[in-house]
Amino acid sequence: MIGCGTRYVLRAAAEALSSLAERAHQWADQGGAAQEFAGMDFVGIDFSTSIRLVAHHVIQGWERYRQQVKVLRSDHAVWAFGVNAYPFPLTDRPVAPGQLPSFRAEHFQPRGCGPGLIEYGSAFYDYFLVALRQAEALGLFHGGGRARVPTTISLLCDGAPNGGTYRACDVRPLLERARARGVRFNVVGFVLRQYRAAMDQFRDSLGLTGEELQVAWYDQGTPDEQMVRTGFEILLEV
Repeated sequence: MIGCGTRYVLRAAAEALSSLAERAHQWADQGGAAQEFAGMDFVGIDFSTSIRLVAHHVIQGWERYRQQVKVLRSDHAVWAFGVNAYPFPLTDRPVAPGQLPSFRAEHFQPRGCGPGLIEYGSAFYDYFLVALRQAEALGLFHGGGRARVPTTISLLCDGAPNGGTYRACDVRPLLERARARGVRFNVVGFVLRQYRAAMDQFRDSLGLTGEELQVAWYDQGTPDEQMVRTGFEILLEV
């Protein structure tokens, strides 16, 4: 039997997905990603509690990413999402690289504390499901063949995957169909070595290849600035 709390979580997740899909359909109807842009990038950034320890590095790394994507993928649309207990869009639709928002220190406070975005948990499976459904809603897979424009779904994460409403069995079939249509996946993590088994399980559960999941391991403390910067640079390699 599903408890009241679980029903509430599932209902909230379904409503959030429905709202995002509706916005994606509206934007596609008004001009569409494939007509306006030469490519589409979905980018998820981990906003779970552990990321607070490297907030400054993430702010700087994201700013560098924003500048680089304007140069290297100026003709792409980017839809950025934060990922904590739920995936949440950082913009209400895909935008040109120059319209991506900046991060500020106050964003790395707990949700409810001003503009804080941090929550416990990292719903990585949910993020992939949301991104794939939005790609479909935007008409990127119209006609059943390959994606109409080059499409990439990326994720930058800190720590071991956990939490979320959905599981690998919900996401993997969508991921495999998208990969067959030419969608590229790029997961970058900086993770304590003690969580290696969890990362390996996450990779295997989704069927990600070694090229699709790249991890920088560290033994103690927190990731340094260079490690985080390199993580953002890898997001642009596909």
